[in-house]
Amino acid sequence: MKLSSLLNPELVRIKASGKTKDELIDELIREIYRTRQYILLSEQKVREAVLEREQLGGTVFPNGLATPHARLEGFSDLLIAVAIPAQPVQYENTVIRMMILILTSQGASTLYLNTLSAFAKLSKDAEQFDRLCAAASSQGFVQVIKDCNIDVMQTLLVGSIMHQNFMSLSPEHTIKEAADMFYKNRLSYLPVVDSAGEFAGELTVLDLFAVGIPDYALKLENLQFLRRLEPFEELLKKEHDIRVRQVMKPVTLTIKEDAPVVEGIMQFIRSNRRHIPVVKQGKLTGIVGYMDILHKVLRA
Repeated sequence: MKLSSLLNPELVRIKASGKTKDELIDELIREIYRTRQYILLSEQKVREAVLEREQLGGTVFPNGLATPHARLEGFSDLLIAVAIPAQPVQYENTVIRMMILILTSQGASTLYLNTLSAFAKLSKDAEQFDRLCAAASSQGFVQVIKDCNIDVMQTLLVGSIMHQNFMSLSPEHTIKEAADMFYKNRLSYLPVVDSAGEFAGELTVLDLFAVGIPDYALKLENLQFLRRLEPFEELLKKEHDIRVRQVMKPVTLTIKEDAPVVEGIMQFIRSNRRHIPVVKQGKLTGIVGYMDILHKVLRA
């Protein structure tokens, strides 16, 4: 299904008058009801549902795309309304250049999630995003979407929710450099990629912790002696000398970009892992974490 086929020019507002995020949302909801879109809920109930989801955050992207959305009880359609504000709307540390309001059924809809993903990816193409924001008419906006020829998949795939811009370590990094990278970027998992671009291994914060505990201690059941053991003494002494290749774990679990998200969910449950590397033709192309499932599926 093409993204353009989901759009109705009557629900595309060019030069919308709203001067805040909430005013833009209200303007789009009024437009939906003005065009007599069939919704059993009252206009106020729809507004409350959208604003309730907004309180969870995460619907405004740094590039200027806002994607307020709501799942509605008793609604079985997918409805998209678009606003291009006459002037960019200031919101926290960014400005909203385009708002996409999506209403869908209460159940998690694959089409709905993939539509959100399609607009998010489209907004990352600066040239196309500028063309959309500069559209002179609603028909012109839809035509730009048609020109982009974007497919909306019927199955939610791992590639739609994975992180493509990820940090990595090399096997020759020291564990001090690894610890610094974990700390500065608030990470708990890093893939290891060698000089040839090959996915060589994985490192977690727990792997670093293990370096700081003597091997014999890891094998003992009675840990009372640990009261006298200086934590991470070994690690702090050798962190400049030990290389990532000496402590990284081999790659034992991967997933493909075109795997259904439900496959990823099953892998998380079975492996008790927090992150799974995504590979394509043997190359690391992304990372998906179990929090991505929460943010981009369960609470999308």
